[in-house]
Amino acid sequence: MNNKKEANRYDKIFKENLEAVTLSMIEKVLRIDVANYEKIPLDLQRTLERKPDQLLKITNRQGDTFLLQLKFQLVDEVRMVDRMFEYKAIEVV
Repeated sequence: MNNKKEANRYDKIFKENLEAVTLSMIEKVLRIDVANYEKIPLDLQRTLERKPDQLLKITNRQGDTFLLQLKFQLVDEVRMVDRMFEYKAIEVV
């Protein structure tokens, strides 16, 4: 199996199970006390399409609302910062 197919298979399995652990991970790793959250459609498109693994609109217990975008990779990518900037630049929420 080539690396692209293997990565896509891994990505599919990961995304299917991500929702079950997302809130716990946000609270434990990012130390955000989530009061409410809302799933946001993952298609961010203008002239370029990018799909994060998870996109949430979160309201914490203090009433602050913000977007949290998660993207997981199999390998460390040097240009990931640039890709994350692209996501933010085409954000429509």
